[in-house]
Amino acid sequence: MGQERLLAFDRLKSLPKGRFDMAFASDGQFLYVIAGQAHRRKFTNDIFTYYVRYRKWLKLRTEWPPERQAKSSAVFIPEQERIYLLGGVGELASDRASTNYEEYLLPDIYYIDTQTKRLERLGTNLHEGAKIGLASSKGKLYLFGGSIGSKDKGLRYLDSFHEFDPLQGKWKNLPNMPFAKETQGCIINGQLYTFGGFNGGTFQDVHAYDIEKQIWKKAGRFSRPIVNHVVVAWKDYAIIVGRKDKINYLAIYDTKTGRIQEFETNIRGHSRGACVMGDKLYVFGGLLYTDSNSTRDAMFELDLGFLE
Repeated sequence: MGQERLLAFDRLKSLPKGRFDMAFASDGQFLYVIAGQAHRRKFTNDIFTYYVRYRKWLKLRTEWPPERQAKSSAVFIPEQERIYLLGGVGELASDRASTNYEEYLLPDIYYIDTQTKRLERLGTNLHEGAKIGLASSKGKLYLFGGSIGSKDKGLRYLDSFHEFDPLQGKWKNLPNMPFAKETQGCIINGQLYTFGGFNGGTFQDVHAYDIEKQIWKKAGRFSRPIVNHVVVAWKDYAIIVGRKDKINYLAIYDTKTGRIQEFETNIRGHSRGACVMGDKLYVFGGLLYTDSNSTRDAMFELDLGFLE
Protein backbone atom coordinates (compact mmCIF):
# COMPACT_ATOMS: atom_id res chain seq x y z
CA MET A 1 0.00 0.00 0.00
CA GLY A 2 1.52 3.28 -1.10
CA GLN A 3 2.50 6.15 1.22
CA GLU A 4 -0.10 8.91 1.39
CA ARG A 5 0.59 11.87 -0.91
CA LEU A 6 -1.27 15.12 -1.53
CA LEU A 7 -3.67 15.56 -4.46
CA ALA A 8 -4.83 19.09 -5.24
CA PHE A 9 -8.34 19.54 -6.64
CA ASP A 10 -9.50 22.70 -8.42
CA ARG A 11 -12.58 24.48 -7.09
CA LEU A 12 -15.52 24.84 -9.51
CA LYS A 13 -18.87 26.61 -9.37
CA SER A 14 -20.83 25.37 -6.35
CA LEU A 15 -24.05 23.41 -6.41
CA PRO A 16 -27.17 25.62 -6.33
CA LYS A 17 -27.83 24.22 -2.83
CA GLY A 18 -25.94 22.05 -0.38
CA ARG A 19 -26.80 18.34 -0.49
CA PHE A 20 -25.76 15.05 1.08
CA ASP A 21 -27.04 11.47 0.83
CA MET A 22 -28.26 12.30 -2.67
CA ALA A 23 -28.36 10.13 -5.77
CA PHE A 24 -26.04 11.09 -8.62
CA ALA A 25 -24.91 9.91 -12.04
CA SER A 26 -23.38 11.25 -15.24
CA ASP A 27 -24.08 10.65 -18.93
CA GLY A 28 -20.67 11.99 -19.93
CA GLN A 29 -21.90 15.50 -20.72
CA PHE A 30 -24.13 16.30 -17.77
CA LEU A 31 -23.84 15.47 -14.11
CA TYR A 32 -27.17 14.78 -12.39
CA VAL A 33 -27.66 15.39 -8.65
CA ILE A 34 -31.00 13.97 -7.55
CA ALA A 35 -32.87 14.77 -4.32
CA GLY A 36 -30.97 14.07 -1.06
CA GLN A 37 -30.89 15.87 2.25
CA ALA A 38 -30.33 19.58 2.76
CA HIS A 39 -29.61 21.72 5.83
CA ARG A 40 -30.91 20.11 9.04
CA ARG A 41 -31.62 16.87 7.15
CA LYS A 42 -34.55 18.26 5.19
CA PHE A 43 -35.56 15.86 2.40
CA THR A 44 -35.61 17.33 -1.10
CA ASN A 45 -36.77 16.39 -4.61
CA ASP A 46 -34.77 18.80 -6.77
CA ILE A 47 -32.79 17.53 -9.75
CA PHE A 48 -29.75 19.66 -10.59
CA THR A 49 -27.64 19.18 -13.71
CA TYR A 50 -24.12 20.41 -14.34
CA TYR A 51 -23.14 21.00 -17.97
CA VAL A 52 -19.41 20.29 -18.10
CA ARG A 53 -18.76 22.09 -21.38
CA TYR A 54 -20.06 25.42 -20.09
CA ARG A 55 -19.38 24.75 -16.38
CA LYS A 56 -22.94 25.71 -15.55
CA TRP A 57 -25.54 24.37 -13.11
CA LEU A 58 -29.21 24.14 -14.13
CA LYS A 59 -32.33 22.92 -12.37
CA LEU A 60 -34.02 20.13 -14.33
CA ARG A 61 -37.74 20.76 -14.53
CA THR A 62 -39.57 17.50 -15.19
CA GLU A 63 -43.30 17.13 -15.87
CA TRP A 64 -43.67 15.89 -12.32
CA PRO A 65 -40.95 15.78 -9.64
CA PRO A 66 -39.74 12.66 -7.84
CA GLU A 67 -40.86 12.05 -4.28
CA ARG A 68 -38.83 13.81 -1.62
CA GLN A 69 -36.12 11.32 -0.75
CA ALA A 70 -32.61 10.55 0.45
CA LYS A 71 -30.16 7.64 0.47
CA SER A 72 -31.31 6.56 -3.00
CA SER A 73 -29.01 5.37 -5.80
CA ALA A 74 -28.60 6.18 -9.48
CA VAL A 75 -26.62 4.84 -12.43
CA PHE A 76 -26.35 5.61 -16.14
CA ILE A 77 -26.69 2.94 -18.85
CA PRO A 78 -25.21 4.45 -22.03
CA GLU A 79 -26.77 1.94 -24.44
CA GLN A 80 -30.22 3.00 -23.24
CA GLU A 81 -29.46 6.70 -22.66
CA ARG A 82 -31.15 6.42 -19.28
CA ILE A 83 -30.26 7.19 -15.68
CA TYR A 84 -31.99 4.77 -13.34
CA LEU A 85 -33.07 5.92 -9.87
CA LEU A 86 -34.07 3.50 -7.12
CA GLY A 87 -33.93 2.67 -3.42
CA GLY A 88 -33.77 5.15 -0.59
CA VAL A 89 -36.33 6.44 1.87
CA GLY A 90 -39.20 8.86 1.45
CA GLU A 91 -40.21 11.70 3.73
CA LEU A 92 -42.55 10.70 6.55
CA ALA A 93 -45.94 12.27 5.75
CA SER A 94 -48.27 13.53 8.46
CA ASP A 95 -51.25 11.61 7.03
CA ARG A 96 -49.59 8.22 7.46
CA ALA A 97 -50.63 6.49 10.65
CA SER A 98 -47.61 4.25 11.17
CA THR A 99 -44.24 5.49 12.41
CA ASN A 100 -42.38 2.38 11.27
CA TYR A 101 -39.47 3.65 9.18
CA GLU A 102 -39.30 0.42 7.20
CA GLU A 103 -42.70 1.10 5.67
CA TYR A 104 -41.33 4.19 3.94
CA LEU A 105 -38.72 2.56 1.81
CA LEU A 106 -39.33 3.84 -1.70
CA PRO A 107 -40.74 0.92 -3.71
CA ASP A 108 -40.35 2.05 -7.32
CA ILE A 109 -37.72 2.32 -10.02
CA TYR A 110 -37.62 5.47 -12.14
CA TYR A 111 -35.46 6.60 -15.01
CA ILE A 112 -34.48 9.90 -16.58
CA ASP A 113 -34.26 9.85 -20.36
CA THR A 114 -31.07 11.85 -20.91
CA GLN A 115 -32.20 12.96 -24.38
CA THR A 116 -35.70 14.19 -23.56
CA LYS A 117 -34.98 14.90 -19.84
CA ARG A 118 -38.26 13.18 -18.94
CA LEU A 119 -38.66 11.32 -15.65
CA GLU A 120 -40.64 8.07 -15.98
CA ARG A 121 -41.68 5.29 -13.61
CA LEU A 122 -40.43 1.86 -14.72
CA GLY A 123 -41.75 -0.57 -12.13
CA THR A 124 -41.28 -2.04 -8.66
CA ASN A 125 -37.89 -2.48 -7.04
CA LEU A 126 -37.48 -5.99 -5.59
CA HIS A 127 -34.31 -4.93 -3.77
CA GLU A 128 -35.74 -2.30 -1.46
CA GLY A 129 -33.42 -0.54 0.93
CA ALA A 130 -31.48 2.59 1.78
CA LYS A 131 -27.90 3.18 0.62
CA ILE A 132 -28.09 0.31 -1.87
CA GLY A 133 -24.96 -0.37 -3.86
CA LEU A 134 -25.71 0.03 -7.56
CA ALA A 135 -23.66 -0.57 -10.71
CA SER A 136 -24.33 -1.37 -14.36
CA SER A 137 -22.80 -3.56 -17.04
CA LYS A 138 -23.96 -4.57 -20.54
CA GLY A 139 -27.40 -3.05 -20.13
CA LYS A 140 -28.14 -4.59 -16.73
CA LEU A 141 -28.32 -3.23 -13.19
CA TYR A 142 -26.56 -4.86 -10.24
CA LEU A 143 -28.01 -4.09 -6.80
CA PHE A 144 -26.18 -5.13 -3.63
CA GLY A 145 -26.43 -4.63 0.12
CA GLY A 146 -28.06 -1.67 1.84
CA SER A 147 -30.19 -1.41 4.96
CA ILE A 148 -33.78 -1.24 6.12
CA GLY A 149 -35.18 0.06 9.40
CA SER A 150 -34.15 3.09 11.45
CA LYS A 151 -31.54 4.01 14.03
CA ASP A 152 -34.29 4.40 16.64
CA LYS A 153 -36.00 1.06 15.98
CA GLY A 154 -32.98 -0.84 14.76
CA LEU A 155 -31.41 -1.32 11.36
CA ARG A 156 -31.22 -4.57 9.44
CA TYR A 157 -28.41 -4.81 6.92
CA LEU A 158 -28.71 -6.67 3.63
CA ASP A 159 -26.41 -9.22 2.01
CA SER A 160 -28.77 -9.74 -0.93
CA PHE A 161 -27.52 -9.29 -4.49
CA HIS A 162 -29.66 -8.96 -7.62
CA GLU A 163 -29.34 -8.51 -11.35
CA PHE A 164 -32.09 -6.57 -13.12
CA ASP A 165 -32.65 -6.20 -16.85
CA PRO A 166 -34.66 -2.95 -17.15
CA LEU A 167 -35.69 -3.46 -20.76
CA GLN A 168 -36.99 -6.99 -20.17
CA GLY A 169 -38.22 -6.32 -16.62
CA LYS A 170 -36.49 -9.50 -15.41
CA TRP A 171 -34.92 -10.01 -11.97
CA LYS A 172 -32.30 -12.61 -11.09
CA ASN A 173 -31.08 -13.60 -7.62
CA LEU A 174 -27.29 -13.74 -7.43
CA PRO A 175 -25.05 -15.25 -4.73
CA ASN A 176 -25.24 -13.19 -1.54
CA MET A 177 -22.43 -10.85 -0.63
CA PRO A 178 -19.84 -12.23 1.84
CA PHE A 179 -21.25 -9.90 4.54
CA ALA A 180 -24.51 -8.02 5.10
CA LYS A 181 -23.71 -4.29 4.98
CA GLU A 182 -24.06 -0.93 3.31
CA THR A 183 -21.24 -0.67 0.81
CA GLN A 184 -20.26 0.92 -2.47
CA GLY A 185 -18.64 -0.50 -5.57
CA CYS A 186 -18.19 -0.45 -9.34
CA ILE A 187 -17.87 -2.84 -12.27
CA ILE A 188 -14.60 -3.02 -14.22
CA ASN A 189 -13.80 -5.70 -16.83
CA GLY A 190 -16.63 -8.00 -15.80
CA GLN A 191 -15.89 -7.82 -12.07
CA LEU A 192 -17.96 -6.06 -9.42
CA TYR A 193 -15.63 -4.63 -6.77
CA THR A 194 -16.95 -3.58 -3.35
CA PHE A 195 -14.95 -1.55 -0.85
CA GLY A 196 -15.34 -1.47 2.91
CA GLY A 197 -18.79 -0.84 4.34
CA PHE A 198 -20.81 -0.62 7.53
CA ASN A 199 -23.29 -2.85 9.40
CA GLY A 200 -22.92 -1.52 12.92
CA GLY A 201 -19.31 -2.55 12.61
CA THR A 202 -16.88 -1.39 9.94
CA PHE A 203 -15.10 -3.15 7.08
CA GLN A 204 -11.81 -2.60 5.30
CA ASP A 205 -11.85 -5.47 2.80
CA VAL A 206 -12.13 -5.40 -0.98
CA HIS A 207 -14.31 -8.12 -2.50
CA ALA A 208 -14.71 -8.96 -6.18
CA TYR A 209 -17.59 -10.76 -7.87
CA ASP A 210 -17.01 -12.40 -11.24
CA ILE A 211 -20.23 -11.76 -13.19
CA GLU A 212 -19.65 -14.62 -15.63
CA LYS A 213 -18.51 -17.23 -13.08
CA GLN A 214 -20.87 -15.96 -10.34
CA ILE A 215 -18.20 -16.27 -7.65
CA TRP A 216 -17.17 -13.87 -4.86
CA LYS A 217 -13.56 -13.63 -3.71
CA LYS A 218 -11.48 -11.41 -1.45
CA ALA A 219 -9.39 -9.01 -3.54
CA GLY A 220 -7.56 -6.78 -1.06
CA ARG A 221 -7.61 -4.97 2.25
CA PHE A 222 -7.23 -1.36 3.32
CA SER A 223 -5.19 -0.22 6.31
CA ARG A 224 -8.29 1.32 7.92
CA PRO A 225 -12.07 0.85 7.62
CA ILE A 226 -13.74 2.49 4.62
CA VAL A 227 -17.12 4.03 5.56
CA ASN A 228 -19.27 6.88 4.20
CA HIS A 229 -17.36 6.82 0.95
CA VAL A 230 -18.22 6.85 -2.74
CA VAL A 231 -16.69 4.70 -5.50
CA VAL A 232 -16.27 5.53 -9.18
CA ALA A 233 -14.54 3.71 -12.04
CA TRP A 234 -11.99 5.10 -14.48
CA LYS A 235 -10.31 2.74 -16.95
CA ASP A 236 -8.81 -0.12 -14.84
CA TYR A 237 -8.98 1.88 -11.61
CA ALA A 238 -11.55 2.14 -8.84
CA ILE A 239 -11.42 5.50 -7.07
CA ILE A 240 -12.59 5.67 -3.45
CA VAL A 241 -13.46 9.18 -2.26
CA GLY A 242 -13.92 10.17 1.38
CA ARG A 243 -13.82 8.28 4.63
CA LYS A 244 -15.73 9.14 7.79
CA ASP A 245 -12.65 9.19 10.03
CA LYS A 246 -10.46 10.98 7.43
CA ILE A 247 -12.48 13.52 5.50
CA ASN A 248 -9.70 14.50 3.07
CA TYR A 249 -9.11 10.90 1.99
CA LEU A 250 -8.86 9.43 -1.52
CA ALA A 251 -7.65 6.01 -2.62
CA ILE A 252 -6.93 4.38 -5.98
CA TYR A 253 -7.38 0.61 -6.38
CA ASP A 254 -5.69 -0.92 -9.44
CA THR A 255 -7.87 -3.84 -10.55
CA LYS A 256 -5.04 -5.36 -12.58
CA THR A 257 -2.50 -5.55 -9.76
CA GLY A 258 -4.58 -5.17 -6.59
CA ARG A 259 -2.36 -2.27 -5.53
CA ILE A 260 -3.91 0.40 -3.31
CA GLN A 261 -2.57 3.96 -3.36
CA GLU A 262 -3.80 6.29 -0.63
CA PHE A 263 -3.77 10.08 -0.80
CA GLU A 264 -4.65 13.16 1.18
CA THR A 265 -6.47 15.91 -0.71
CA ASN A 266 -7.11 19.60 -0.32
CA ILE A 267 -10.87 19.00 0.06
CA ARG A 268 -12.76 17.77 3.10
CA GLY A 269 -16.06 15.98 3.64
CA HIS A 270 -17.93 12.68 3.54
CA SER A 271 -21.30 11.37 2.30
CA ARG A 272 -20.52 13.18 -0.95
CA GLY A 273 -21.14 12.55 -4.60
CA ALA A 274 -18.50 11.80 -7.23
CA CYS A 275 -18.32 10.91 -10.89
CA VAL A 276 -15.85 10.75 -13.75
CA MET A 277 -16.42 12.63 -17.00
CA GLY A 278 -13.70 12.32 -19.59
CA ASP A 279 -10.40 12.10 -17.74
CA LYS A 280 -11.51 14.21 -14.79
CA LEU A 281 -12.93 13.34 -11.38
CA TYR A 282 -15.68 15.56 -9.97
CA VAL A 283 -16.54 15.59 -6.25
CA PHE A 284 -19.48 17.54 -4.86
CA GLY A 285 -21.79 18.10 -1.90
CA GLY A 286 -21.64 16.07 1.29
CA LEU A 287 -21.10 16.86 4.95
CA LEU A 288 -18.05 18.55 6.39
CA TYR A 289 -18.59 16.95 9.80
CA THR A 290 -21.19 14.57 11.25
CA ASP A 291 -23.46 17.53 12.04
CA SER A 292 -26.22 17.94 9.44
CA ASN A 293 -25.73 21.71 9.72
CA SER A 294 -22.39 21.28 7.91
CA THR A 295 -24.00 20.49 4.53
CA ARG A 296 -21.68 21.36 1.63
CA ASP A 297 -22.44 22.86 -1.78
CA ALA A 298 -18.84 22.87 -2.98
CA MET A 299 -17.70 21.14 -6.18
CA PHE A 300 -14.16 20.17 -7.15
CA GLU A 301 -12.30 18.77 -10.16
CA LEU A 302 -9.18 16.60 -10.44
CA ASP A 303 -7.34 15.66 -13.64
CA LEU A 304 -6.67 11.89 -13.56
CA GLY A 305 -3.78 12.06 -15.98
CA PHE A 306 -1.32 11.36 -13.15
CA LEU A 307 -2.48 7.71 -13.23
CA GLU A 308 -1.34 7.18 -16.82
